[in-house]
Amino acid sequence: MRFRDGARQTRFEGVVSKTLLVVAVTGLLSSGAWGQTAPTAPETPWFPDVHSSGHRTTDVATHEVSIDERHVYTLGELIDIAESNSPTTRAAWNRAKVKAASVGIAKSELYPTVTVAAAGRTYLNPQLFYQTFVVQDIGDFDAAVHLAYTLVDFGARRTEITAAQARLVAANLSFNNDHLILIRQVSVAYFGLLNARGLREAAETSLSDAKATEEAARKRRDNGLATVPEVLEAKAATAKATYDLKSAAGAEQVEVGNLARAITSNPVTPLRVEPLDHLRIPDSLDQSIQDAIDTALKVRPDLQADQARVRAAQAEVKHASTSYYPSLTLDGSKGWLRAFGQQHGSNGAYAQTSTYDAVLGLKWTVFDGFLRESRIAEANAESRVAMEGVHDLQDEITNQVWSDYTNAATALQQRQAAASLLVASSDSYAAALESYKDGVRDFLDVLAAENALAQARAIDVTARTQVLRTFTDLEFRTGDLLANHPRGNHP
Repeated sequence: MRFRDGARQTRFEGVVSKTLLVVAVTGLLSSGAWGQTAPTAPETPWFPDVHSSGHRTTDVATHEVSIDERHVYTLGELIDIAESNSPTTRAAWNRAKVKAASVGIAKSELYPTVTVAAAGRTYLNPQLFYQTFVVQDIGDFDAAVHLAYTLVDFGARRTEITAAQARLVAANLSFNNDHLILIRQVSVAYFGLLNARGLREAAETSLSDAKATEEAARKRRDNGLATVPEVLEAKAATAKATYDLKSAAGAEQVEVGNLARAITSNPVTPLRVEPLDHLRIPDSLDQSIQDAIDTALKVRPDLQADQARVRAAQAEVKHASTSYYPSLTLDGSKGWLRAFGQQHGSNGAYAQTSTYDAVLGLKWTVFDGFLRESRIAEANAESRVAMEGVHDLQDEITNQVWSDYTNAATALQQRQAAASLLVASSDSYAAALESYKDGVRDFLDVLAAENALAQARAIDVTARTQVLRTFTDLEFRTGDLLANHPRGNHP
């Protein structure tokens, strides 16, 4: 612990040299940041330099799930894939873990804080005695264990823990709500693809009908029973059917991309899904609209999350109120000290001893410029905001369930009408075509029946998928979709 003047000077010069070296290296490494500037003009984009683009950004790998091109995926399997790979649910999961950690942070205040510290120092210090300075060379080493603990705080820590636990519950419920939203997104994208695929298949059938009608017109013209305008009209109808088929095929590819986005896969990879004809179409609603509203107000995770936030806000009001009460704390330490000292011209001395320190403190804020009153008023206002948010969401949920229940009931009626329309249109077209071949019907009647049949096929496909979509929307609004959605086998 004792140093000579020459050694001390050498050590000081070494420290100065190292400090200057660190400053110089830091300056060289930071030159790119110093050279970076804001955009030069408001009308032109900013192009980053090499330092900005290479050292200020992080390359993130593309997130895509692998798809088996030979497997026919059910809706349940698609939902499983999405839930296992969605960045949205993973982010919500990590947000819940953040809130769980905050509960642990709040609970840590219930325990004492124990720290261990060790420090050594040496110094050369002249002391003034009468008219001369006496130089003292002293070195010491101190080690201690320190304990700090709040004995009484009249519920301040408990209320903060209660608020943190309520926020954790809200985060967990928000995590569930993100899963609910994801399930609906996958379902809607799946039904959208089935609808587009059904319309494309209907367009293919309509094109075949148009070709059959055109062939019938050509045969009648060859037999001298039809005119050239009839053949041209039939040809135009075939061209129109071809156009409709190409449009339907393009719309189907768009829906393939939407479904791929929902399950985080690459749309380039072929995706085979269970066809519409393999699905059971509901034929009735199994609950009343009041039951649906009551279910939504009971199980909707977003409403439950808002209610948990109300509990957190109310706990914050209680926490703010505890600032009116005193706190009793205990601070203490137990350590060991050794030291060596020497006055120049005298012999050195060495000593060691145990040390301890204990402080029992009572702290009570008498006046703080109305800070506590303001914080309590702020907490009360936040609590009322959270409560009104719940009321607003309850009204919104009621309206959502009412609208989706009405849409589902309407879709059921439309489905029945569409099925009847398809049967009638098919019979009408078949009869019109046969009558035209027999020469007892006009060609315009055949074209009208053909167009009506094409529309009926499209309406039937849309009506079936609309039933599935509206029932899914209703289950989404009530919250039942989270527990009752189709299940897969985790392919």
